Amino acid sequence: MLSQPLHVLFLSTANTARSLMSEALLRDLAGGRVRCFSAGTNPVGTISPEVEKLLCDKGYETAGLFSKPLQLFMEEGAPHTDLVITVCAPDERMPVLGPFGALRVHWELPSIIDISSLEAQRSVIKASYKALEDSIRQVLQPSWEGLTVRDIQKLFERVTPLNLPSLMNKSIVPESLLFELQAPTTVYA
Repeated sequence: MLSQPLHVLFLSTANTARSLMSEALLRDLAGGRVRCFSAGTNPVGTISPEVEKLLCDKGYETAGLFSKPLQLFMEEGAPHTDLVITVCAPDERMPVLGPFGALRVHWELPSIIDISSLEAQRSVIKASYKALEDSIRQVLQPSWEGLTVRDIQKLFERVTPLNLPSLMNKSIVPESLLFELQAPTTVYA
Protein backbone atom coordinates (compact mmCIF):
# COMPACT_ATOMS: atom_id res chain seq x y z
CA MET A 1 0.00 0.00 0.00
CA LEU A 2 1.08 3.53 -0.73
CA SER A 3 2.05 5.17 2.54
CA GLN A 4 3.56 8.41 1.21
CA PRO A 5 3.07 10.68 -1.77
CA LEU A 6 3.76 8.84 -5.02
CA HIS A 7 6.96 10.13 -6.66
CA VAL A 8 6.48 10.40 -10.44
CA LEU A 9 9.13 11.32 -13.00
CA PHE A 10 7.95 12.34 -16.48
CA LEU A 11 10.67 11.69 -19.02
CA SER A 12 10.99 13.00 -22.58
CA THR A 13 13.86 13.74 -24.91
CA ALA A 14 14.21 17.55 -24.72
CA ASN A 15 12.28 18.24 -21.49
CA THR A 16 10.93 21.43 -23.02
CA ALA A 17 7.21 20.73 -23.51
CA ARG A 18 5.48 17.35 -22.96
CA SER A 19 7.19 16.27 -19.75
CA LEU A 20 7.00 19.76 -18.25
CA MET A 21 3.26 20.01 -19.03
CA SER A 22 2.77 16.57 -17.48
CA GLU A 23 4.70 17.58 -14.36
CA ALA A 24 2.67 20.77 -13.88
CA LEU A 25 -0.67 19.08 -14.52
CA LEU A 26 -0.15 16.10 -12.22
CA ARG A 27 1.44 18.20 -9.48
CA ASP A 28 -1.41 20.70 -9.40
CA LEU A 29 -4.30 18.29 -10.00
CA ALA A 30 -3.15 15.57 -7.58
CA GLY A 31 -2.51 17.84 -4.64
CA GLY A 32 -0.59 16.06 -1.89
CA ARG A 33 -1.02 12.59 -3.39
CA VAL A 34 1.92 13.02 -5.77
CA ARG A 35 5.34 14.59 -5.89
CA CYS A 36 6.22 15.26 -9.55
CA PHE A 37 9.39 15.80 -11.51
CA SER A 38 10.40 15.87 -15.17
CA ALA A 39 13.64 15.35 -17.06
CA GLY A 40 15.03 14.79 -20.53
CA THR A 41 17.44 12.28 -22.00
CA ASN A 42 18.82 15.14 -24.11
CA PRO A 43 17.43 18.30 -22.48
CA VAL A 44 17.58 21.60 -24.35
CA GLY A 45 17.83 23.61 -21.15
CA THR A 46 14.74 25.77 -21.56
CA ILE A 47 10.99 25.47 -21.33
CA SER A 48 9.15 26.17 -24.57
CA PRO A 49 7.78 29.73 -24.40
CA GLU A 50 4.52 28.46 -25.90
CA VAL A 51 4.18 25.80 -23.20
CA GLU A 52 4.98 28.30 -20.47
CA LYS A 53 2.38 30.71 -21.86
CA LEU A 54 -0.27 27.98 -22.09
CA LEU A 55 0.35 26.81 -18.53
CA CYS A 56 0.29 30.38 -17.19
CA ASP A 57 -2.92 31.10 -19.09
CA LYS A 58 -4.46 27.97 -17.53
CA GLY A 59 -3.41 29.10 -14.04
CA TYR A 60 -0.58 26.62 -13.41
CA GLU A 61 2.50 27.57 -11.44
CA THR A 62 5.55 27.55 -13.74
CA ALA A 63 8.19 29.11 -11.48
CA GLY A 64 9.72 25.74 -10.56
CA LEU A 65 9.61 24.25 -14.07
CA PHE A 66 12.90 23.98 -15.92
CA SER A 67 14.57 21.65 -18.39
CA LYS A 68 16.94 19.22 -16.66
CA PRO A 69 18.83 16.00 -17.45
CA LEU A 70 17.73 12.53 -16.41
CA GLN A 71 21.12 12.03 -14.75
CA LEU A 72 20.01 14.28 -11.88
CA PHE A 73 17.52 11.58 -10.88
CA MET A 74 20.00 8.75 -11.11
CA GLU A 75 22.72 10.22 -8.89
CA GLU A 76 23.25 9.51 -5.23
CA GLY A 77 20.99 11.74 -3.14
CA ALA A 78 18.40 12.15 -5.91
CA PRO A 79 14.73 12.01 -4.95
CA HIS A 80 13.27 8.52 -4.78
CA THR A 81 11.18 7.69 -7.87
CA ASP A 82 8.25 5.26 -7.74
CA LEU A 83 7.02 5.63 -11.31
CA VAL A 84 8.64 6.83 -14.56
CA ILE A 85 6.30 7.89 -17.36
CA THR A 86 7.93 8.46 -20.73
CA VAL A 87 6.08 10.92 -22.95
CA CYS A 88 7.73 10.60 -26.34
CA ALA A 89 6.89 10.04 -29.99
CA PRO A 90 7.50 6.67 -31.65
CA ASP A 91 10.27 8.07 -33.86
CA GLU A 92 12.32 9.08 -30.83
CA ARG A 93 12.92 5.40 -30.04
CA MET A 94 13.59 6.27 -26.44
CA PRO A 95 13.61 3.30 -24.10
CA VAL A 96 11.71 3.65 -20.87
CA LEU A 97 14.63 4.63 -18.67
CA GLY A 98 14.82 5.99 -15.21
CA PRO A 99 16.03 5.35 -11.73
CA PHE A 100 16.58 1.73 -10.73
CA GLY A 101 13.53 0.14 -9.11
CA ALA A 102 10.95 2.55 -10.52
CA LEU A 103 7.97 1.12 -12.34
CA ARG A 104 7.49 2.33 -15.91
CA VAL A 105 4.67 3.53 -18.17
CA HIS A 106 4.85 4.86 -21.73
CA TRP A 107 2.59 7.60 -23.05
CA GLU A 108 3.05 8.35 -26.76
CA LEU A 109 2.95 12.08 -27.51
CA PRO A 110 4.39 14.11 -30.41
CA SER A 111 7.48 16.26 -30.13
CA ILE A 112 7.47 19.93 -31.14
CA ILE A 113 11.25 20.16 -31.56
CA ASP A 114 11.33 19.59 -35.34
CA ILE A 115 8.18 21.57 -36.12
CA SER A 116 9.26 24.88 -37.60
CA SER A 117 5.85 26.54 -37.92
CA LEU A 118 4.85 28.32 -34.72
CA GLU A 119 1.19 27.78 -35.58
CA ALA A 120 1.75 24.02 -35.94
CA GLN A 121 3.70 23.96 -32.64
CA ARG A 122 0.84 25.72 -30.88
CA SER A 123 -1.68 23.24 -32.28
CA VAL A 124 0.36 20.24 -31.18
CA ILE A 125 1.00 21.76 -27.73
CA LYS A 126 -2.70 22.52 -27.28
CA ALA A 127 -3.72 19.02 -28.39
CA SER A 128 -1.07 17.37 -26.20
CA TYR A 129 -2.10 19.48 -23.21
CA LYS A 130 -5.74 18.43 -23.64
CA ALA A 131 -4.81 14.74 -23.98
CA LEU A 132 -2.56 14.93 -20.91
CA GLU A 133 -5.15 16.79 -18.84
CA ASP A 134 -7.86 14.27 -19.73
CA SER A 135 -5.61 11.29 -18.91
CA ILE A 136 -4.34 12.73 -15.65
CA ARG A 137 -7.84 13.64 -14.48
CA GLN A 138 -8.93 10.05 -15.21
CA VAL A 139 -6.05 8.49 -13.28
CA LEU A 140 -6.90 10.71 -10.30
CA GLN A 141 -10.63 9.88 -10.35
CA PRO A 142 -10.61 6.76 -8.21
CA SER A 143 -9.51 6.92 -4.61
CA TRP A 144 -5.97 5.63 -4.23
CA GLU A 145 -6.72 4.42 -0.73
CA GLY A 146 -5.46 0.86 -0.32
CA LEU A 147 -3.64 0.86 -3.68
CA THR A 148 -0.04 -0.17 -4.24
CA VAL A 149 2.37 1.60 -6.57
CA ARG A 150 1.81 -1.23 -9.07
CA ASP A 151 -1.97 -0.63 -8.90
CA ILE A 152 -1.40 3.05 -9.64
CA GLN A 153 0.97 2.14 -12.48
CA LYS A 154 -1.89 0.16 -14.03
CA LEU A 155 -4.18 3.18 -13.71
CA PHE A 156 -1.64 5.29 -15.63
CA GLU A 157 -1.32 2.55 -18.28
CA ARG A 158 -5.10 2.43 -18.79
CA VAL A 159 -5.46 6.17 -19.41
CA THR A 160 -2.70 6.57 -22.00
CA PRO A 161 -3.24 9.86 -23.89
CA LEU A 162 -4.24 9.72 -27.51
CA ASN A 163 -1.31 9.63 -29.92
CA LEU A 164 -0.76 12.11 -32.75
CA PRO A 165 -2.74 10.30 -35.47
CA SER A 166 -5.79 10.54 -33.20
CA LEU A 167 -5.02 14.19 -32.46
CA MET A 168 -4.61 15.11 -36.11
CA ASN A 169 -8.18 15.87 -36.97
CA LYS A 170 -9.25 19.12 -38.54
CA SER A 171 -10.69 20.50 -35.32
CA ILE A 172 -7.34 20.32 -33.50
CA VAL A 173 -4.70 20.62 -36.22
CA PRO A 174 -5.73 22.55 -39.34
CA GLU A 175 -5.30 20.60 -42.57
CA SER A 176 -2.96 23.30 -43.87
CA LEU A 177 -0.47 22.38 -41.11
CA LEU A 178 -0.55 18.60 -41.47
CA PHE A 179 2.34 18.63 -43.98
CA GLU A 180 4.51 20.31 -41.33
CA LEU A 181 3.73 17.57 -38.82
CA GLN A 182 4.47 14.81 -41.31
CA ALA A 183 7.82 16.13 -42.51
CA PRO A 184 10.48 13.45 -43.11
CA THR A 185 12.50 14.53 -40.07
CA THR A 186 9.52 14.01 -37.78
CA VAL A 187 7.62 10.83 -38.60
CA TYR A 188 4.74 9.84 -36.35
CA ALA A 189 3.55 6.41 -37.47
